[in-house]
Formats: sequence, C-alpha cells, structure tokens
Amino acid sequence: MTQQQQQHDKVVSNQTSWLAWIELACVVLLNMSINLRWLTFSPVAALSAEYLNVNISAITWLSNCATLIYIAICVSTGWVFEKYGIRTCFLLAAATNILGSWIRYFGTFAPINQRYPVIMFGQCIASIAEPFIMNIGTHFAAVWFATHHRVTANTLQALPLGMIVATLSMPKLVTSPDDLPRALLITSCISTVFGIPFLFLPSGPKVPPTESATVSRITFRQSIKVMLRSRNYLLLIFVFSINFAMFASIVSITSLIFTPQGYSNVQVGLFSFVRIISGVGGAIIAGRITDWTGRHALVLKVACVMTVVTTVILYVQDLANSYSFVMVSCFLNGFFVFLIIPVSLELAAECTFPVSESVSASVLWLVSQVSSFVTTFIMDALRAGPDATPPHNMKHALIYAIALACCGAIPALFLQSDLKRIHRDRHAVEEELQDPSCQDIQELSAVSSQEKHA
Repeated sequence: MTQQQQQHDKVVSNQTSWLAWIELACVVLLNMSINLRWLTFSPVAALSAEYLNVNISAITWLSNCATLIYIAICVSTGWVFEKYGIRTCFLLAAATNILGSWIRYFGTFAPINQRYPVIMFGQCIASIAEPFIMNIGTHFAAVWFATHHRVTANTLQALPLGMIVATLSMPKLVTSPDDLPRALLITSCISTVFGIPFLFLPSGPKVPPTESATVSRITFRQSIKVMLRSRNYLLLIFVFSINFAMFASIVSITSLIFTPQGYSNVQVGLFSFVRIISGVGGAIIAGRITDWTGRHALVLKVACVMTVVTTVILYVQDLANSYSFVMVSCFLNGFFVFLIIPVSLELAAECTFPVSESVSASVLWLVSQVSSFVTTFIMDALRAGPDATPPHNMKHALIYAIALACCGAIPALFLQSDLKRIHRDRHAVEEELQDPSCQDIQELSAVSSQEKHA
C-alpha cells in the first residue's frame, strides 16, 4: 500500500482507538481525586474549623487557595505543554496532587496551632495539579478522539465526580472533629492510586484520529490575536466564566446556604449530590446531542436561559421550606448550569481553530478562576449576621447568584456555531473520497465484500 493510501486510511477512518478510552478513564479518575482533595473540608466546614481551631472563613480559603494558585501558574502550564507535551502535564498534575495530599495528612500530627498552616501548604501544593489537567482537556480530546467523540470526551473529563464523592462521603466520614485525619488519609491514598497509571500511559495515539489533529497550531502570540478578533470567543469568555463561577461558588458554600435553615450535614451532602449528579446527566446528554448535531450555540443558549430560571427556583426554596422542594431545585439547577462548561470549551476550540486547544481553554479557565474567586469572596461576605432570621443565612448571596446568571445568559443569546475545526475535518474527508486512488480502494473493498458473501 502506498504512503498516500496509508494517509487516506488514517484520515477517512475517523475512529477513536480503544486506548483513547482507557487514557480518558485515567484522566477522569485523576480529575476526580483532584476535586475530592479540593472539597475535603467544605461539606464539613464547621467540624473542620473546630479541628483546625480556625473560623469558617478560614475553611473557605482552603478552597479559594486553588484559584489563586491557578492564576499564578496558568501561563507556565502552557509553556510546559508546548515544550514537553501532554504526558508531562499529566505527570506533573498527578505528582503535585499526591505530594500535597500527603502533606495535608501529615499536618494532622502537628500541634493544634500549627495544623492549619501545614494543611494550607499541602492544599496549595496539590492545587498546582488543577491547571495542568484543566488547561489541556480540549487538546487531549483533539489529539485522541474522532470528531464525533470530542464533545463527549470533553464532557467526561469535566465530570465533577470528585465533588459527588466529597459531598456524599465527607459528612459520613467526618462526624466529629477527630475524624478529619482519617478523611485526609483516605484522600491521600486515592490520589496516589489514581496518579500512578500515568507513568505507563503514552503521550498520543499511533494514528491521528482526524485530519485536524495533524495540523500544526499557530504560535501563542498569533493565538492571542485570533482570539481577540473572534466575536464568538469573546462572548464565550463571559458565558463560561460567569456560569462556572456561579456553579463552583455555590458548591463551595452549599453547607453555608442550607445549614442555617436547619438541615444536617448529611442532608446538605445529599443536596450537593443531587445538584452535581444531575449536572453530570445534563452534561452527558448535551455532549451526545452536540456531537450528533453540531448545534453548540443552541445548546448553550437554552442552558443559560434555564440556568437563570433554576437559580430563581433555588432562591425561592427558602420560602417553601420543604426538603423535597430543595431537592427538585438543586436537581434542575445542576442539570442546566454544568452542561455549559464542556460545550463552551469545545465551541471555543472550534471557533478559534487553528489556535491550540490548550491556549483557548487556558484563557477561559483563567478568567473563570478569577471570576470564581471574586464570586466566592462576595458570596461569603454577603452572609447574614447572627441577628438575622435565620442567623448567618445566605439569601443575599443567592440574589447575587441570580444576577450573575442573568449576566451570563445575555451574551449567550448572540453565540453562533462557528465550527471551523469540524468543517476542516469534513472537507478533508470529502477531498480524499474524491481522490481516484481512494475510489479504487473502495471498489476493491466492495468486490472483496461481494466475494465473501458469494
């Protein structure tokens, strides 16, 4: 077979290898361990504060520090990726997450007045992992997956499995302050187990799944110019950062929202679980619909509008004061708000092609992390005082969340499905199908098939 025919087979097949799904599973599990480590303290904020001898705001900063670390090293992750590739980024993410997790655990052996600084240091070290795995998610999908699987791959990478595990397990693992060291030990072991496989995984597939995967990406400086000139991408920055900030902030302060209303930590954990698991379902459904139809912009428009509606419902649940109503409001809000994240990342890669997917994603994540930090800080500041009814409630924070949702929905209405990368892949397939040598191969395949049936 000639080299031209081999190249044709590589492009026209447009298939995702079985190894890609194994690699994706490892990425999903690593991401889960990172999120689990990030949210170790939030579901049991009061007990964590008692064990570490600090106030509730100090516990919130154990989550906020991840945002500051991300902002500080975001640009350097792009340099590491360009110089050393995907595999090195995954190895760094795994290594820093493992190291930081164990530092947190060993911090529990320190005197009570030194526990918080040591654990905060470990949390900061482990937080270095997040930008390395978040920024290259779309590029990983582009390198390993065929066109009709890319949104699904992005969706699975973005699944908040660690949040689900944290919100369900932490209230049961930590029923008293003295249970916290055991929880930190378990998270350290999980981080270690899910980080080891990256020592053995390859950096890329032997055969590129699509033609666009073989295209050289433009330089960082050129990428910035392309992104600044892309109306769609600029709109996506607002849509993505605002909705991510609202989602992440509410996850961080879920305990502060519902415990003043008399709900237990276990019940609050179930609220978070329902909100996150519905988001997983919504993201998977939206990912498959987007893969099949290519209607990225329409999916985002519907999701952003419904996010406004469901955030209002989340606010009025306080008036209903009903356990079942809270469950329904959390389910609806999570279903729509989370699917915005993977679809936005994929549309950003499409509308800015041939900008490197890691660059377009890095900018989105950077802005969203800044937005998340500011939003969490503002929501925490909006917590009512001890004289309010009920004391320390978060009603004003939820009103702020409604305003944020509205700000995220308006630019979404002007988005368009500008799918440059998909069009490039389809055009390449059409050209090669018209090539005489390709037609000969198809005729031979047809004859061979007829002979087998005969």
